[in-house]
Amino acid sequence: MEIGLVPLLVGIAAAFAGGFIDAIAGGGGLVTMPALLLTGVPPHAALGANKFSACMGTCVA
Repeated sequence: MEIGLVPLLVGIAAAFAGGFIDAIAGGGGLVTMPALLLTGVPPHAALGANKFSACMGTCVA
């Protein structure tokens, strides 16, 4: 699957914004989930990616 430059940059920006919000107040998934869905990721893969990033953030913290 080929990913264009614009969806890649949107995904990177959403990941940083979600991580920042998650570090301060929690709820970064409210930023990352819509961004993943808008870039064309299937819903089941978006939920898995969101949960994996949340678990990794908790482990690192």
